[in-house]
Amino acid sequence: MNIELLIQYIAIAIAIIAVIIARKELKRFIPVGLFASFYANLFCYVANYFNWWEFPVKVLPGVKDVSFTVNVVIVPVLAMFWARYSPMSRIKWTFLWTTILTGIEYLAVRYTDMITYHNNYNWYYSYILWLISWYVWYSFHKWFYKDGEPH
Repeated sequence: MNIELLIQYIAIAIAIIAVIIARKELKRFIPVGLFASFYANLFCYVANYFNWWEFPVKVLPGVKDVSFTVNVVIVPVLAMFWARYSPMSRIKWTFLWTTILTGIEYLAVRYTDMITYHNNYNWYYSYILWLISWYVWYSFHKWFYKDGEPH
């Protein structure tokens, strides 16, 4: 097994364990996780169309356009945790998490074959995308549970 697959399996395991541990507190945030997965997949299809990036090493090799690990497991879990646990002072929290995740992505691009950038796409575009995504997911959650009840 190559290092890229090992990293992806470990990330999946960590995400699943985190959800199992916090399952009671995260039940209400499942819709935001589903929306985040849809959002991530949609953006990956756009990125694939413009040939901005690709995922050469995948857990599910038959899936060409998206990363199962990121779009179906990690992003939804991050969005659920974000909507549940982000503090009221979201600006610092947003920049912290965006910097950490973009740093991980940068290392993955530079030192592994998990993701490859094309057509002048660079890490700072991902930084902006992560930065915006936190607020899109949180806004979806607030809209979905407007007045305390799901719409």
